Amino acid sequence: MAITAPQLAPVIPGTWTFWADTIVGATPLGPVQPHDFTFTRVLNDAGAATAVLPLDSDALEPARLLRLWSWRLWVFYAGVPVWCGVPTGITDDGSATVSVTLTELHGYLAKRQFDGPAEIQAHEDVPPVGMTWTQVEQTALAANLAFPVADVGVTIVTTPGPAVQVRDRTYQPFDGDSRLSLIQDLTSVINGPEFRAEYAMNAGTPAATLHIAHPRVGGSTGLGVTVPGTAVAYSSAWDADNLRTRTFAVGDQVQDTAGNDVTPFRVNRSPQPDLPRLDAVDQWQGVTLMSTLQEYADSSAASGAAPSLALTVQAGETAPPLTAYNAGDDVTVHAVTPLLAGGGLDVTGKLASESVNCSAGTVDWTITITSPPPAPRVSIWRRIGQVERIANGIFRRNPVLSE
Repeated sequence: MAITAPQLAPVIPGTWTFWADTIVGATPLGPVQPHDFTFTRVLNDAGAATAVLPLDSDALEPARLLRLWSWRLWVFYAGVPVWCGVPTGITDDGSATVSVTLTELHGYLAKRQFDGPAEIQAHEDVPPVGMTWTQVEQTALAANLAFPVADVGVTIVTTPGPAVQVRDRTYQPFDGDSRLSLIQDLTSVINGPEFRAEYAMNAGTPAATLHIAHPRVGGSTGLGVTVPGTAVAYSSAWDADNLRTRTFAVGDQVQDTAGNDVTPFRVNRSPQPDLPRLDAVDQWQGVTLMSTLQEYADSSAASGAAPSLALTVQAGETAPPLTAYNAGDDVTVHAVTPLLAGGGLDVTGKLASESVNCSAGTVDWTITITSPPPAPRVSIWRRIGQVERIANGIFRRNPVLSE
C-alpha cells in the first residue's frame, strides 16, 4: 500500500502528519495522531524523538505499541518525509495516552556489534571473524560497517568525493563498541567522512537513506537567521574542555598477546606560545594499528587547538523552511552581542543538530564553528561501556584471572 500525502490529515498545528508501518516487511499500519511530538536530526549520529500517543489509535493499538522495535513512525512536513524512528521505550501513567521514546531508524546500528564484514556475514552460519582493512576508501569502509541498516529498511549511499581518502583499520568481533560507535570514530579523524539520514518519497512511499560522504555530507544553503530578528532566541558557548597542547592516543594490545607487551600509543605535540602544557589522553579500546592511533592523535590535537564555539539558535519551522536544510548543512548567524565588538557575531557554521518541536512550530539549531569538527562527546553510557571493555580486555589478556 503506497503512502501518499493526501492520506495524511494534519493533527498538530502546522503541516505535520504521521504514518506508522512495521519495521520488518514495511506493512502499513495507518495514520497516527500524536498529541505532542519532538525530534532531533543529528550529524554523525542518530536522532531521537519523544511522542505522546493516544491509546485508541487504530494504527497503533496497545498490543502493537508494546512491541518495541517492531514498528516505525514516519514524520512528514508539508507532505515530505523528514524523519523516521522506532520505539525504544514507553511510559504509562494510567491516562489515555502514553509517552514513547524513539530512535532514528539508522540508530539500529547501536544495537549491532561488529561480527565480520558484509561480504562474510551475508552467508548463513558463518562464525564471527575479525577484519583488517588496509588502504581502503573510507566511505566504502563506513558502508561496510553500516550494512545491517538494510535489515530495518535503510538504503546506504556513499559519495567518496574527488579527493579519495584511504584508511587502515582493524576490528575484532564483539569488542564492545557498536557499529554506530565504530563509524563515529571513523568520522572523528582529520578528513574523515560524515553521515546523516536523508528522506524522500519514492513511488508514493517514504524511503530512508543513510548518506556517507567525503569531504562532507552537507553543503552551503545560503540560509540564516538574525538576532534580534527572525530567530526567537540565541546563545553562544565557548568550551575549553577539549583544549590541549599535547595529545596521547592510547590503543589496545592484540588479543592473546603476552601480558608484558607494551600498550601501543602515539603522541601529538602542538605547543602554543601563550598556553601552558595541557595534556589530554584518549583511550581507543580495540585499536592496535599505529597508523590509526596517529590519525586519532592528530585529529584530536587539531580539534582541541582552540576553544570550540557552539551556537544555539531557536528559529521557526517556516523561517527558513524545515525542508530546505538538514544536519550537516551550513547556515549563517548574525547576532548583536556586547561580548564581541564591531557589530557582534556574524559567522557561517555547520548544523550539528536540530531539535524540532512540532507542537510549538520551532526548531533549535546547534551550530559548530570548529574545523575539523570534534569527535562526538562521550556519553555516560558510552563511558560505562568503555570501562566494561577495559575489564573484559584484562581478563582476555590474563588467562589465570579468567579461570
